[in-house]
Amino acid sequence: MVESVEMDFLRRACHISRMEHIRNEEIRQRTRRIYTSTDNIESRQLLWYGHVKRVGWERWPKRAMEYRPKAEGKEDTYTTTWLDGVDQYMRDRAINQEEWQNRAIWRSKCGMRQKL
Repeated sequence: MVESVEMDFLRRACHISRMEHIRNEEIRQRTRRIYTSTDNIESRQLLWYGHVKRVGWERWPKRAMEYRPKAEGKEDTYTTTWLDGVDQYMRDRAINQEEWQNRAIWRSKCGMRQKL
């Protein structure tokens, strides 16, 4: 959803109609946008995750992130959490789970998605 709204904005800014059948990659090149808004959001979430993992247990963001509520209702149901999304972003960028300990390495790896 975010990407479609972003592309609609970029098309309008370039005065390009969808009827012209110009690919999204071409529009991104014309506007000099390398990454999408979704990529930027994912990078920011990874940076925040690394920051919270490095702070001490006495800090509230760390407590909130590590908190696991008791499941209510059926035991076999599973709800997707924010951490599940972060785990997926780390797999997409080939980041190891323990690399958050070194801030410089973490920030360099969170910046861009690995090309396959």
